[in-house]
Amino acid sequence: MMRKQLLALMMLAFGLMLLSGCAAKQPHEPWMVDDIVDVQFVAQYVKVPHPENVMIIDSRPYEAMYVKGYIPTAVSIPDTQFDKHIDMLPANKDALLIFYCGGWHCKLSHKSAQKAMALGYTNVKVFAAGYPAWLENGHAPGLGLEALHAMMAAGDSYMLIDARPAKKYLEGSIPSAISIPDSQFDAKKGLLPADKNTPLIYFCGGLKCPLSHKSAAKAQALGYTSVWIAEKGEPGWKAMYGGGQAVTVQSGGAEGAIDIVQFESIMASNPASIMVVDVRDPDEYSAGHMTGAVNIPVDKLESQIAGLPSDKPVVFVCASGARSGEAFYMIRDLRPELKDVFYLEAETTYHKDGSFEIKKP
Repeated sequence: MMRKQLLALMMLAFGLMLLSGCAAKQPHEPWMVDDIVDVQFVAQYVKVPHPENVMIIDSRPYEAMYVKGYIPTAVSIPDTQFDKHIDMLPANKDALLIFYCGGWHCKLSHKSAQKAMALGYTNVKVFAAGYPAWLENGHAPGLGLEALHAMMAAGDSYMLIDARPAKKYLEGSIPSAISIPDSQFDAKKGLLPADKNTPLIYFCGGLKCPLSHKSAAKAQALGYTSVWIAEKGEPGWKAMYGGGQAVTVQSGGAEGAIDIVQFESIMASNPASIMVVDVRDPDEYSAGHMTGAVNIPVDKLESQIAGLPSDKPVVFVCASGARSGEAFYMIRDLRPELKDVFYLEAETTYHKDGSFEIKKP
């Protein structure tokens, strides 16, 4: 009996060796760097706001490849222009750098990774499977506005969706876009095309706005097979091609927006005189926020409206003015008795020490 068991174990081991020998192995050529990561590793860093001290870098040519589709949040530093764009790399030499290009047989990402290591960067990795693997694993790609512009000119079939609050859409959007605010996705998903293969292109308030990423994920969960994120959004379109082409209404200025100079003065001299409500997601808030600000994500605000004070001004803030604007209009509709309610309409960068920087629109 013992002999039969031993023979069975040997046969099992031999079978496993055969299976492992037959399993497909990815190439490892002499020109490849050793530290190669997979799509799951990369995906954990593809989020807005982007994790601190992490940079995902697309080493492919910009116009020929990057703008037509890339891993969201990745910056474009073509390997052929690496030396010209060293200033784009983080100052922290211990920052995580993830390079990728067109797949296992593409050398560009490995070349750039080696150049970064030669500059003294200590945490350099290559996503060797690259952009093709990102798509094969069902992740939504980013889309350059140049490619979107070309699609419009060619009359391609797609649905362009503005994930910002409806008020922002009415003030000006990208041509041909329809408005499906992320906060109303479920209520308005009936506006999406019946054909699940129709390309859906989401955008919102720029690189720091997560609304388009959230809506894209919801669309994929519904079974849409071609979902894209135009990350530069309406601000990027306005800078490149002009703004307000889709719809423009007389809004009477930025209704509800607090004067930026006044806000900065209040925060410097008497921050306790106002209540600052940060309507970003908890992970964004924990990464850095204004001193004294309370965190109420915009999608949780309605249930906490009753707790907002009436004895001091309330100012909503976010990363780009999109979610803070949505919060303002929500309060105006649901608690109209609150008169001193404002929002910060500007791109804002937050730091862990409580400091912040406002880029005036």
